[in-house]
Amino acid sequence: MYSTERIPLYDEYPERDVDASDLDAGRTSPNKVHRLRPGASFRSPGFKNTQVASGRPSITRRIIRVVGRFSVAALIGVGATLAWQSYGGEMVRAWAPSLGWLVPASPTAELQAQLKPVAIDLAIMKRSIEQLASNQGQVALKQDQLTQAFAALQAAEQDIKQNILALAPLAPKAGHVPPPKPPQSPAQ
Repeated sequence: MYSTERIPLYDEYPERDVDASDLDAGRTSPNKVHRLRPGASFRSPGFKNTQVASGRPSITRRIIRVVGRFSVAALIGVGATLAWQSYGGEMVRAWAPSLGWLVPASPTAELQAQLKPVAIDLAIMKRSIEQLASNQGQVALKQDQLTQAFAALQAAEQDIKQNILALAPLAPKAGHVPPPKPPQSPAQ
């Protein structure tokens, strides 16, 4: 990604800094140190094929850094939320009393005294509702028992009627029975 070759600073290698006009002069005097012209940049011999390292990292490294920073921020937020839920406002009141207004107020003794009778009434009402539900269940059970008993009585009545009808042809007929005699008075 980056070139391993480091670009030298202007005064680091003064013997290599040359001016084009000094090249001809350099041939005549090999021991002469040449200086770079003002406004000209130094180029090493292998500069044409090397990539210039910019001051910015690659896009991949930037994305990784951004995601990492976001993850750290998210983890800090999650940790703070869990701590708030676990310890409530007590931790905030201990560390920063000026932030106590953020924490919900706990009920005062006066408010608790007012709420106590209401809580007792609610408990009594809950017990009454449970008893009513139990009584309603018992009434429904007794109603089912009565319905079953009534059905059994109707079935028994039907059986009795059928037995009576079955026994009726065996009884003597009404035409053969002599009519009862009227009672006679003793004067006759």
